[in-house]
Amino acid sequence: MKRSSLENQCRELDLPLEEIQLDYEGRPEPALLNHYESLGYVGSFIEGYTFFTVLKALMLDKLAALNTFDDRNDACTRYLEAQLTIHKDKVDEIIDSIESTSKKKYLSNLKEIFSQPFIQSEHPNLSLECCVALFDAIDTQLFVDVAKKFSEDPYTYRSGWPDLIIVKGKEVKFIEVKTTDKLHKSQLVTIPTFRKVIPYEFSVCRVFR
Repeated sequence: MKRSSLENQCRELDLPLEEIQLDYEGRPEPALLNHYESLGYVGSFIEGYTFFTVLKALMLDKLAALNTFDDRNDACTRYLEAQLTIHKDKVDEIIDSIESTSKKKYLSNLKEIFSQPFIQSEHPNLSLECCVALFDAIDTQLFVDVAKKFSEDPYTYRSGWPDLIIVKGKEVKFIEVKTTDKLHKSQLVTIPTFRKVIPYEFSVCRVFR
């Protein structure tokens, strides 16, 4: 399927393909995000890292308690796929902790993650507002379900997420942005896998200047 045209890939995956013309310079992802922000959405354009940050904030206390270096800052900054691999024998315990994380605790953990210099340096486009909006839009059980699926193969599922995650109220959209290229191998694996878990809209948007 990776050799097929984008149209055929989307047809095979039953993935909506939209086209939009925008007046922009630079990368198409922030341009499309700006377009949706003008329609009242909040979002980010760093693929799955936004969702992984939400999961990390929900599980941070347990990740910190299990941290190999007894270092909460390390738990804040280390990539989630690495932490779930290191603590694979404790994965169920880590994921179960999501259910006991209140919104107040989640917001505290989230701000702690965002305060880390490494996060600010490496992921300047990570959106606190989007992370808060995702928590408000999505039921706790869905975060648990996504974490379980992600933990099955973290280093495979860290790649291939749609470029944009946008939120407005209870509406959540995952949008892969294309110009002239097609869906990559990782996207052909990750998008169908998580569409089965996440009951929100996944689509592809081809952007023209």
